Amino acid sequence: MASKRNIKKDVKQMVYDLMDECDYVIVSGDKNGPAASKLMDEVVAFYDNMVPRINAAKNNADFKSVRSEIEAKAIDFVDKVNKL
Repeated sequence: MASKRNIKKDVKQMVYDLMDECDYVIVSGDKNGPAASKLMDEVVAFYDNMVPRINAAKNNADFKSVRSEIEAKAIDFVDKVNKL
């Protein structure tokens, strides 16, 4: 069975990495600063939404569903960061 702690750590690391990239865009004075700020808000909202879902997971099917959603959203966020 997957560990809630490990899944939370993975999500938190993903969020920190994305926030760091967006912060770099904002601090560097890039014209995409407002878009990066908006993406940061979206990442935080995703994190706030996922933590209760991770806590509510009880069996392997729940963990698999949560993991697949996290992976799909991570790919989406990376694509958005790369467009900045």
